[in-house]
Amino acid sequence: MSASPANNDSKLQQTNKSISYHEIAAKLINDRLLLTALELHTELVESGRELPALRDYFSNPGNFEVQTHEAPSLISRSGSQVTLDSLDLTRFSEDGERSVDERVAVLEFELRKARETISALRNNLTVATESETSTPDKKATRSQNSDGIKPHEQRALNFLINEYLLTHGYKLTSITFADENENQDFEDWDDVGLNISKPAELLSLYREGLKQTGQNCVCANTQTDFKIRDEKAEEKIELLSKETQKLSSKILELSTKVIDLQNENVRLCHENELLVSKKIELTLEPIDVTQKLSTTSSKNSSSDSNSPEHFEIIDRNTLPVKKQDSIIDDNVSNNSLNESDWTNLTLNTSEMIEDVGEKKTVTPNIPVVKSNYCKSTRLLPENFKKELLPLCLTSAIFNAENQVFENITNETLVHVLSQSLLRIIPNIILNKREEAIPLLVSAVYLNPNSLERDKLLQQLFNLKKKPSQEEREIILAGIISIARSSGENLVENEILPQCWEQLTHKHVERRLLVVESCIALIPYVSSPIRNSLMLSMLQQMLEDREEKVREMVVRALSFVVALCDDEDKYWQCEELAMRTLKDSSDAVVNISIQVLFPVLAQWALSINRLQTDLVKQLLYKLNKDLKDPRLESQDKDRIVRLVSVLDHLLPYILFYVINDEKIINNIEKDMAIELRPEVVKLCKSLTNPCNFYNGESNVGMIFYEFNKYAAEKSSGTWPLLDWFLDIMLPDLLNNINHVEVTQYFLLQSIINLQLHICIILGKNFTKAKIHPIFQTHIQNLEQILSSFNQYSPSLSIIPVYLVSVLSYCDDANELCNVLKRFICALPLCGTPLDCLEVTIKRLCGFGMQELVINCLWEGVVHQRPLVRAATANLFATVIGVCSENLLVTKVTPALVTLANDSDVLVRTATVPALGSLITDCTVQEVHDKAYMQLQACLSEPSCRDNHSLLRQLVVTLGNIVNSCKASFRDEVILTQLSALSAYTCQMSNQTRKIDMALALLEAFSNAIYSPLSKQVINTILLPGLRCLEVIVVENPSLSPHRDSVTSMIKETENRVNTAFLQSPSDRGSSTLSQNVNQGVEDMKLRVSKIFQKPTGTKQNPLPTLQGIFKKK
Repeated sequence: MSASPANNDSKLQQTNKSISYHEIAAKLINDRLLLTALELHTELVESGRELPALRDYFSNPGNFEVQTHEAPSLISRSGSQVTLDSLDLTRFSEDGERSVDERVAVLEFELRKARETISALRNNLTVATESETSTPDKKATRSQNSDGIKPHEQRALNFLINEYLLTHGYKLTSITFADENENQDFEDWDDVGLNISKPAELLSLYREGLKQTGQNCVCANTQTDFKIRDEKAEEKIELLSKETQKLSSKILELSTKVIDLQNENVRLCHENELLVSKKIELTLEPIDVTQKLSTTSSKNSSSDSNSPEHFEIIDRNTLPVKKQDSIIDDNVSNNSLNESDWTNLTLNTSEMIEDVGEKKTVTPNIPVVKSNYCKSTRLLPENFKKELLPLCLTSAIFNAENQVFENITNETLVHVLSQSLLRIIPNIILNKREEAIPLLVSAVYLNPNSLERDKLLQQLFNLKKKPSQEEREIILAGIISIARSSGENLVENEILPQCWEQLTHKHVERRLLVVESCIALIPYVSSPIRNSLMLSMLQQMLEDREEKVREMVVRALSFVVALCDDEDKYWQCEELAMRTLKDSSDAVVNISIQVLFPVLAQWALSINRLQTDLVKQLLYKLNKDLKDPRLESQDKDRIVRLVSVLDHLLPYILFYVINDEKIINNIEKDMAIELRPEVVKLCKSLTNPCNFYNGESNVGMIFYEFNKYAAEKSSGTWPLLDWFLDIMLPDLLNNINHVEVTQYFLLQSIINLQLHICIILGKNFTKAKIHPIFQTHIQNLEQILSSFNQYSPSLSIIPVYLVSVLSYCDDANELCNVLKRFICALPLCGTPLDCLEVTIKRLCGFGMQELVINCLWEGVVHQRPLVRAATANLFATVIGVCSENLLVTKVTPALVTLANDSDVLVRTATVPALGSLITDCTVQEVHDKAYMQLQACLSEPSCRDNHSLLRQLVVTLGNIVNSCKASFRDEVILTQLSALSAYTCQMSNQTRKIDMALALLEAFSNAIYSPLSKQVINTILLPGLRCLEVIVVENPSLSPHRDSVTSMIKETENRVNTAFLQSPSDRGSSTLSQNVNQGVEDMKLRVSKIFQKPTGTKQNPLPTLQGIFKKK
């Protein structure tokens, strides 16, 4: 047994001597047994006996490229340049998936090779770095300091600097620093590229560097003396430290005494107030509103002390004063103090916000504005600030202001914890989480650790998933409390980042909380942060998808603009304001027009940029949009918004114009009068000059002296007045020429704008300056119209001139003459009468109905039929706004005259006005005359020969069928509609036939819902509907209406069995109920009596009504 192993060993030795690994490797390579050769190479490398031949072969990519082309089914070369030095192919199988396995093996090898290369490079870099930093001499140090920073040094320093910024609370700076170094990962030290552990913090390195610098300064000659000096210095340092400790203890004792004295002072002041209030009660015996509110609140809290609904304000008697600044009287917090618990809030009901021109209203939720409330160099007028804050600060923020608590110290923390924990423990469910807010606020204020404060603030903002308005008020109260107590640094570096993180939160309630927090924090941040960071946050949230959020953002933006003192930010604020006009929500636009733009105008006025920037930009955009033919309906709405902005800013613009030295110098000292009532009615809240003007002169006196100056010195002028008369007013007139009369809302806005200009500037100035400018344009328009050329000018200036200028000047003669001229001229030119209709409606709205009707009578007696027909159309627009006396004495006689005109065009135009007399008037005498004229038109033999008249009669009969008498409806209207339906079936002209069928379809759709008898339905209504069905079936173009006619017939047939039918609730139920309540028999008697009266030489047409369309 022992001999055989020895023999085997000897044979192996002989084999090793006879064959070497070099020969085996050469044999395998020559025979192309590459996998075996690679496995041999791997084994030799791992055993430390690498063969150069195998290494060189497998290191050459060319060998494998040839192999790839010759046998593509084998291993394919990867895209990497790393070779196959250490690929482990022992895992490869001999099955059919060999190529896939080989490819995976190649990739694994390349990955391992790349990692080894990276590790080698990191090791080399680490060694080089350590060799450079190992105790250099002075010359080497100087040379190193002069060289530029190396990449790995820069990355290491960047990592340490970012860590320092995060550790010490500079989060915004850290974010900016990380953005500027996008190519580095600050979360992983390995990204630096050094194979060493992360060094100490930057502060430790700095201290260590100072120590090393001090040691290097020691020279060999004075080393012994220096050690002695160090010992003496250490002794002095110890003595000084002991003295410092003693002084600090004394300071602590003195500060404690100061706090106690301040506490005592607050307590005495409070007792003094109580004594004064008791004295007043004893003398006057009034019911103190504040005491009643406090009593009610205390009862509510005692009944349910475990679940309060609001914050409770800690009593000043139990709170020591933390800071000297907090001693300042605060009406908000003082009025909310209570001795019992936290939930009792006492609101200040003695302060009122008075709207100019309106009744005084008490708003207990609005606190008194403190003089130091907003830190800004902008000096806003006090009245302007009082008007602005209620518009920007919503009720949630006001309630939060009333609920804040302050003067928190370590001594009161036990009290806060005790009071809050009693509520938190039984109310840990979601809807009671707000009970933890006092704890969070106190912890944030008293915690010196910035990281823990950050977590607490994050918890405060994330307290509720979807906080309601009441819950947001409680959270805001906590935020305001922190801001008041902690100062600007914590607000800017810790609270605002929390707001920034939730700008794009998915829940709208959370985004509302962010905006409301920004509004609440605006007074507690510095001007640079407010003008940059907060402005950027609001600009981003202005694109929010929710209307409520954008509405709140506009309020916040108004507050920021009001306090902005950086003139370089004006252009950005103006652009943001212009952007709000493009918002899809009318509520957002209205707030922007009423709050944001007046605040922006006040700022522009204070820095002399109102004329050169804001007004110029508004006029430019208005002119550009009006001239753009590609505007869609939404863009046209934006034009109306621009006009509304100009209209709302008129008090700023015009007061800026008239506030000149020539006017101010005429005002006597201490003279004051009230503004004209018409001006006060226009200028409310932020646009009232008494609020935004902060000069020495009285505003009423400025307007009075300007009006007086315009009357006495009409030729006097100054630069701003020249700008208004030569640039702004002509620009507005030029814009009017680009407004179509069909753009009703835009035209109405421009009329209001020009009317308000005249009202603010006064009648004297309007007559002296504005009226001549408009008169020139009107004269040019009349010349163009009288020339009858092909050019069609814009007629929009007509209602603007008549309604805005002449009606305000009380020049009735001029107004009447101009209106008469256009009533007679426009019909002859063939232009639409829309401008006259707009003018007449607005003038009637001003109480000028009689003047308008007198002017229309000029057209009634005109020689030209076109003018008389146009006058009949205009009469239809004034019937609904005229008094009964005018309708009886002037309107009805005029229409009767026109209805009997010899020209059929005039009679056709009168038919709608007769229908309006029935629908818009309640005078029975007027109704009877209208019935009579309609019957006269229907009974005319030539009626069927005029298609326009016939169709107009059908349309009018359909409009009045539910408003007229039952007898007239049954005997005249339905009979005529049925007869006309049969007549239309016999028409040969298909165009007129279709036109009549459409008119009949609309008329029958109104008639079938009238309260009709069974006999009327069977004998009149159903035959007419079946004739109409025949017309619709025969004409393919009327096929879309076939179902409508069929459904009307079926519905009518289903109602045949009912004696009297009621109309459904969705079809004029109020009008039909009146018809039902009327006695049908009584109506028949009254109508028969009317129709039996002789009408001149004409006979009663009723007997021949059914045969008026029969051929003679």
